[in-house]
Amino acid sequence: MNRISKENWVPQLISVLPPDIVNIIARESEELASDYDHVKALLLKRFKLSPEKFRQLFVKHQKNPETTWDDFYYELQTYFEGWIAGLGITTFKQLKDLMITDQLKKKAPIEFKEHHLDEWSGIISPVDLARKIEEYEDARKTFQKKVTWSYSKDTMKK
Repeated sequence: MNRISKENWVPQLISVLPPDIVNIIARESEELASDYDHVKALLLKRFKLSPEKFRQLFVKHQKNPETTWDDFYYELQTYFEGWIAGLGITTFKQLKDLMITDQLKKKAPIEFKEHHLDEWSGIISPVDLARKIEEYEDARKTFQKKVTWSYSKDTMKK
């Protein structure tokens, strides 16, 4: 299999991009327009992919039958790196915490997720998330006991 050298990535990329995106790249100097890392950063900034969007792309991405496994690997790598870079993950411990937090988020009650929607994608500490879920469930249990006790007390009066 032939690999495309990095200096040819931008021309190859431009050949498959829509004209409006090619125009964004064309506004750059020739030197910058041929620098793949610069073009990648430019497009990411322009389209503002958030860490949460990268996470979703990483988790849900599927291999296209027309692409190679190498292409699939690079796509997954790009999504994963965008996810962790966007959250400022730089150490193995932070990465481990992120992976555990992601698993906790999958198991969290839907009501809890809805309550914390604004901050959801920024929660990256499993300890903080576990404590918040515990507090939420404790408060919910307390509320349910009060409602049940109040209901049974009211029905006994009748």
